[in-house]
Amino acid sequence: MKATLKNSQTGFTLIEVLVSLLILAFGLLGIGGMLGFTLKSNSSSYLKQLSVQSASTIIDRMRANKSEAAAGSYSLSNLTTGTAPSAPTTNCINTTCSPAQLATFDYWDWQINDVSRQLPSGRASITTSLSGSDTLVTVTVQWDDRPAQSTLGSSTAASAPGSPNLARFVTSSIL
Repeated sequence: MKATLKNSQTGFTLIEVLVSLLILAFGLLGIGGMLGFTLKSNSSSYLKQLSVQSASTIIDRMRANKSEAAAGSYSLSNLTTGTAPSAPTTNCINTTCSPAQLATFDYWDWQINDVSRQLPSGRASITTSLSGSDTLVTVTVQWDDRPAQSTLGSSTAASAPGSPNLARFVTSSIL
């Protein structure tokens, strides 16, 4: 009777191992899916971080050139047109510039190097208005966040295939 019990349990451990491996495989697939989702989310977060840094950069440049910021020399936008600003005649990195030339150079350099190159379909707008003796600056940075939004299954994804899903970062500061 003892020999019969031993023979009836043969292979039971092998089935347990196979079931355990199957459960482990499904768990690893789930972890892989979560990692993919995290990487896609990080892509969108990275673009948001770049837009914040970009806005901060131009506000710092405007603080260094307050007279032209107050005069409205930085108030420009390409949000609707999407056209890049024309290159300034004077490169203020290599030569001394007037405050007006510096404002033109700052906007061009910021738009080309910070916004357009770093953000997909990057565009920006700067508005200034006087607030008493201070200048109120509003910076808007916009980019196409469609790839990240569509892979994340966002409900705000663009309805037409191929149309951009614009994300915006808007900040205001007093100079």
